[in-house]
Amino acid sequence: MAGGGSGGGVGPRGGLGDGARTGLDQRGGQGTTIQCGPHQYRLGLYGWRRRCLYALVLLLLVMVILNLALTLFILRVLDFTMEGMGGLQMVKGGMIARGEVHVMDQLVAARIVSRQHTPIRILAANNFSIAAIDADGRITNSIFMNSDAMECTSDRLVIRDKEGRLLFSATRDEVLVGARHLTVKGEGGAVFSGSVQTEHVAAPVGEKLLLESLTRSLEITAPQGVALESRAGTISARCLHDFTLQSTGGVIKFDTPNIFVRGLRTSTIQTSNSMRARPDVYQVCVCSSGRLFLAAPGGVCVADQDFCK
Repeated sequence: MAGGGSGGGVGPRGGLGDGARTGLDQRGGQGTTIQCGPHQYRLGLYGWRRRCLYALVLLLLVMVILNLALTLFILRVLDFTMEGMGGLQMVKGGMIARGEVHVMDQLVAARIVSRQHTPIRILAANNFSIAAIDADGRITNSIFMNSDAMECTSDRLVIRDKEGRLLFSATRDEVLVGARHLTVKGEGGAVFSGSVQTEHVAAPVGEKLLLESLTRSLEITAPQGVALESRAGTISARCLHDFTLQSTGGVIKFDTPNIFVRGLRTSTIQTSNSMRARPDVYQVCVCSSGRLFLAAPGGVCVADQDFCK
């Protein structure tokens, strides 16, 4: 369509004059031509511009299709559903995981439980640690395990049975064992660097009980009494130096029909008393220092001063 011709202006309704005559010319495939007076303007896309536009639209279409395909592929591989992703099911208050769960860095959770009648296993390649933090973010208690050791950091360690009874408690000041029996099974026994306070020390049935201090002294004290009893055997006490039995407020009693004292020295001082006696029977004498010695069977208890030292 073109507006042409020469002559006067447009009719009385108004329009363009002779110097501003405008015309439109549409050519197939070449855009739109606008003629304004002696000048012509071509509008639209044609030539290499149209080809670039079509190429850009085609590229965008391919990218959208690829994006959609990749999105569908990821959804298919990860098994996204309305309830969760793969083995993870989102429920109210948490999530449920089926199968194995691999944690790459850290796992923060308020509670971890297994399904009913299904055990739970926690495996780590090098080490495994559990920690509890306070309101300020500081670690208060932690458990660290690796291939060499297991470390527990806490102000107090408590172990209870399923009924809530205390079995073991450890703090900086004391270690408490609440079990009925404490059994130590080891070739070296139990070693204590300090004192031990207990009501009863007993050996297992058929085993010996040995209380020993290798380099220092061993002391057994009680405010009311100490009883040593062997119901079916003997009691022996051996020492390198002095063996002292002392009672400050009472007596020392030997309640037995037989008393054997071996290794006593015999006085060789001769006396005028020559009573006949058995050669294997000696007299037991006591010095003023409390030392015991033997005298000849037919003599009297006589010894010099050096002998009683």
